[in-house]
Amino acid sequence: MSLAHRRNIALAALTGVGAIVAANALMKPSKTQSIANGMRRQLDDYNTHVHIGQDASADTLMDRKEIMTDVKSRKPWNITYAEREAMQQENKKQ
Repeated sequence: MSLAHRRNIALAALTGVGAIVAANALMKPSKTQSIANGMRRQLDDYNTHVHIGQDASADTLMDRKEIMTDVKSRKPWNITYAEREAMQQENKKQ
């Protein structure tokens, strides 16, 4: 084999190894912390702006409590023992 031929084979092999290393580095999933940071940034961005269909003045803690109470009434396994007792007392009064 000539020197030029050997050099071409060596260059092709090094290029192939470099391409594999680069592809492997690009295809690796991010570390858990960077994924969590990215999700946190998305949520922060979402929560800092009023969105279409959202009434910022009506979106209060009381509204959220009402939503949570509604969910708990539809899914009784989410109700704590104290909440269950309070609901039974309310039902007895009515």
